[in-house]
Amino acid sequence: MQIEGSKVGIIGGSIAGCAAAIALTRLGCDVTVLERSEGALQDRGMGIVIPPHLLAELVEHAYLSADYACVHQLARRTYVHDGSYYGALKWDFAWQGMANNWGSLWRGLRANLDPAVAYRSGARVQDVVEDDDRVVVVLGDGEALSFDVVVGADGYRSMLRRRLHPQTEPDFADYVLWRGSFSGSRLEHDDGWEEVVDDHAAILVGFDGGHGVAYAIPELDPDTVDELRINWAIYTPTPAGLRAEEPSSIPPGAVTDEWFAELDAVRAECFPPRLRALFTSPRAETTIQPIYDCVVDSYVGERVLLLGDAATVARPHAGVGATKALEDARLLETLGAAYGTWEGLLAAYDQDRTPNGKELVEISRRMGHALVDNTPPWSQMTPDDYEAWMISQITGDTWELAGTEA
Repeated sequence: MQIEGSKVGIIGGSIAGCAAAIALTRLGCDVTVLERSEGALQDRGMGIVIPPHLLAELVEHAYLSADYACVHQLARRTYVHDGSYYGALKWDFAWQGMANNWGSLWRGLRANLDPAVAYRSGARVQDVVEDDDRVVVVLGDGEALSFDVVVGADGYRSMLRRRLHPQTEPDFADYVLWRGSFSGSRLEHDDGWEEVVDDHAAILVGFDGGHGVAYAIPELDPDTVDELRINWAIYTPTPAGLRAEEPSSIPPGAVTDEWFAELDAVRAECFPPRLRALFTSPRAETTIQPIYDCVVDSYVGERVLLLGDAATVARPHAGVGATKALEDARLLETLGAAYGTWEGLLAAYDQDRTPNGKELVEISRRMGHALVDNTPPWSQMTPDDYEAWMISQITGDTWELAGTEA
């Protein structure tokens, strides 16, 4: 079947869905995006970091505009609480990353959709039925839409993944990620602000059983081009009473006083006083994201394909969620132009992305084990220890503490 002129439905209209819509429209497809949420998605998510080369590619190929705003990270600094006000700086190394506001990234992609794309908000997909010559998508109101091909870009709880792989569900990693963000104006005269803004650094705080990371991102609607937010995240064991066996998240306003008290205790006991404000938002603005991972044996069916977290779900440690989705979409455009048929595209896409997804999940699992389940003796590690420890998470090699420092 020829790609050009084919009718394609995309389930999910967030970052993955918009990027896929751009790619497939350029291949000559008639694209409909089905997004279950009403209205704009700009308030979903917080900060995400993508590689500089990927951002440059997205701008070069007009997925994003040339004036798209992000924060260029230049360093990562790891601290531990040693009883002092400032904490002990254990590792400071050069780092290249582009920090984004989730809402800004979604807006940028959404704005670059071809006007011919039908973007349908409030379209809740109830079922997908695939046969030899079409795929029928049934919406919650009973409307049936017929497509030549359907793309699943509906995230880590993907309905289309369950249709393709009914025995595969995201596995809970037995720990959670607390998240929040706030206006950087609150920290203008704080040392932490100087590091994340003036030095373009991401700040990591390590402790027994987890760690936190904070960095600057653009405001969604800034009054000035330099206005920034602080995005923070803290990994901890699961709070008492929180059940997360089924894929879920705790949105702003739903974090209980008891759970928030557990987080406050971690901040008080494990974070240097100077840096605590970098990692603090009000309870009503704090979310809890249980951590899952998921691997599939194939990204495609006869007339369907999976993209981003709808395919494989990797833990956030590797920072590959949005990156993976954007790379998946870019590959669709490249392969479509090379093959011209859906048969060729699907086979090549599956051959590339399935092993890539499995590798990313394995790396993120090793990182989760090292950063949460089996944290290192942070205070004893030298800079050389940190470097060897980080490399071991990528390679899977055994790591041992080489030496100590006073």
